[in-house]
Amino acid sequence: MARLDTIRLLVAPSALQNWKVYQLDVKSAFLNGFLEEEIYVEQPEGFVKLGAEDKVFKLKKALYGLKQAPKAWYNRIDDFLLKKGFIKSPSEFTLYVIVKNHDVLIVSLYVDDLLVTGSKFELVEQFKVQMFEEFEMIDLGEMAFFLGMEIHQTDDGIFIVQQKYAKEVLKKFNMESCKEMSSPLM
Repeated sequence: MARLDTIRLLVAPSALQNWKVYQLDVKSAFLNGFLEEEIYVEQPEGFVKLGAEDKVFKLKKALYGLKQAPKAWYNRIDDFLLKKGFIKSPSEFTLYVIVKNHDVLIVSLYVDDLLVTGSKFELVEQFKVQMFEEFEMIDLGEMAFFLGMEIHQTDDGIFIVQQKYAKEVLKKFNMESCKEMSSPLM
């Protein structure tokens, strides 16, 4: 899972270069992972085969709830990106970069969400097509809300707002109706 500072590092060069950040969501991501070990499960209730009630099923792919599912998904997406020519950051294993003809494409993984930015819109669109060919996905468009942050992308830059998060913190501590006070910072 990408760290919050990695997400900020992805947004920073995008803001400096006036690139847009896009968000993709992989549907049922953990079901895309291939298992490296043999795993057997009991027959689910309602699907028990008559005359073979004692039998178990051997899983071919990961299922939600398996402790191996997140790793299987990560291995699958990692293999896919590396085969497409991406280079994985040595210090952040969820950050990938590819350079084609002096154009840059950056991808960050956060479980089943991908944040994508790059120097050329066409490169971003080509990447989206490749992802849709390999995985069932939802294109969420320009990143607007991520990890409790509201992101506003304009021609003047990228602005991160955490108003919703602040309100949730106030609610958690029963302070939603507290009064404002000026401080040396205001």
